[in-house]
Amino acid sequence: MATKTEQQKGGDKTVTTKTTYRYESEGESGHAREAIMAPRPYYAINRTGGGMGMGGGSSMSMHMRSSMGQESSMATAAGAYQNISALGTAHVQKNRKREKKDMQDLNERLASYIEKVRFLEAQNKKLGAELDELRAKWGKETAAVKAMYEAELAQERKLLDESEKERCRLELKVPVLQEEVDREKNRNVEMAKGIQDDKDKIERQYQQLSDYEGEINLLRRRINSLETENKKDKCEIKRLMEELARAKQDLDNETLNRVCAENDKQSLIEELEFLRNVHEQEMKELAALAYRDTTAENREFWKNELSQAIHDIQVEYESKLDGMRGELGAFYDAKMQEFRSGATRQNMESTHAKEEVNKLRGQISDLRAKLADLEAKNQGLEKLYNDAIRDLEEKERRFEMEKAEMRAEIDSLRGELELVLAELLNLLDAKLSLELEIAAYRKLLEGEETRIGLRSVVESVMGGDMSGGMGGQEGGAAMKGEMSAKTTYQRSAKGNISVAECDASGKFIVFENTGKKDEVLTGMRIQRKIEGKPPVNFNLPTSNIAGNKKVKIWVQGGKPAGSSDLECDVKSMGIGGNIQTILMNADGEERATHTQKTTYSS
Repeated sequence: MATKTEQQKGGDKTVTTKTTYRYESEGESGHAREAIMAPRPYYAINRTGGGMGMGGGSSMSMHMRSSMGQESSMATAAGAYQNISALGTAHVQKNRKREKKDMQDLNERLASYIEKVRFLEAQNKKLGAELDELRAKWGKETAAVKAMYEAELAQERKLLDESEKERCRLELKVPVLQEEVDREKNRNVEMAKGIQDDKDKIERQYQQLSDYEGEINLLRRRINSLETENKKDKCEIKRLMEELARAKQDLDNETLNRVCAENDKQSLIEELEFLRNVHEQEMKELAALAYRDTTAENREFWKNELSQAIHDIQVEYESKLDGMRGELGAFYDAKMQEFRSGATRQNMESTHAKEEVNKLRGQISDLRAKLADLEAKNQGLEKLYNDAIRDLEEKERRFEMEKAEMRAEIDSLRGELELVLAELLNLLDAKLSLELEIAAYRKLLEGEETRIGLRSVVESVMGGDMSGGMGGQEGGAAMKGEMSAKTTYQRSAKGNISVAECDASGKFIVFENTGKKDEVLTGMRIQRKIEGKPPVNFNLPTSNIAGNKKVKIWVQGGKPAGSSDLECDVKSMGIGGNIQTILMNADGEERATHTQKTTYSS
């Protein structure tokens, strides 16, 4: 029979498992004897078979009870009463009545007591006869049971020796397997370190490549900006050339207009000369007419009038000619100044544009040369990068193959180790059962021998005054062996995440978030230290725990169908009596613990 009780207080929980082994053999049970000899004291001896623990030990108790029946007798003293008064007579009568009543009660009690004694004497005789019959049968069945148990004990000893040999052989094999596992782990660490170095080298090459690409993009942007500026300069040069062409055309037009103006001027001068000649001729004709006049006053009058008219015409002609000359000169000077300033500005801008174009052409040539070098260097880096990628892929492929082979080998070794441990546990259980049976049988024999010794003591004490009488229950003598297993759980946490529960069979672990905010399990790992076994280490899957919630993480392939729980990458978390489960973060800092301690007692 096994019983289990649990008690939890705060973060500690105590589980007590009590296992009871019961063995029965037919024989004489405990007897309760009672002999009453009135008015002498009587004795009763109670004998009980006590419970036995794993290490043996029995409890045998004998209780002796003594009782003396007393008979009170009252003797009435006879004598003469002197100096009897009325008050004394009443007092004496009252005492007599009370004493008479006490005597009647005592007589009734004595009669009942004598009747009870007779009944018990008859019952004692009957029990004595049965006791004699049982004494005659005593010892026959005990010998048969003893022979049977000795044969079984010899067989169990032989099986125990074989189990010890097998356990020793397995214990010798376990360090070899553990050494091989450690060697594979070291090899995995070295390969992981090499892969990390390759990844770092690739990251550096990635960084260098990105720097070169950034520089190339910068140069390309500068080239594009320079090409854009070159296009703008070409457009500006084209515009200036067009303006220059227009200025040349305007210059030609102005030159033509100047020539035309010169021609007009020459025509006007010639016309002026012609008109002057005409006027002079007219003047001469008029003078001749005036001279032919006979009247001196008329000649003087026409001479004055003619001189005045000629003077007015000449003044008007000179004013008009000066105005036309001034306008033509101002127009010519303005056009020439404008043409000169425009041509100078165009020449300066054209010269500057040519210098800028030459400078940009030089820069473009330098950038193209540098771009060619960078493209060649980029092609070399790309080739090196592709070679590194191929080498990395090849190394990863080899590493994955070796990792798969080692994992398969580790799984097979772990399976063999679990089988060996299971067989060892079975052998230990068988050994414990055998030890319990041996202890139970030993205590059974010691109890029987002790009971036989107590019987002789009882017979010597009671002597011939004990009459037969037996009470109690019939059946076989029962021997019990008890073993108690007390399991204590202790929890501790440095944050909101704690280890709420660990399965005894090593199939799952329950984590609890005692805070209100979500907590991240990514990067954390579990280390389980099992007594007498190598520690079990594994990383937790990527997940979060909501506030005031729990999450259960199963072993690989252990999650029930349709469940939303998580799985880790190990097939077993390990089993044992004393286990310490430690939750650590990515930096190896201990964040929570769960300790299981089991103690055995008999």
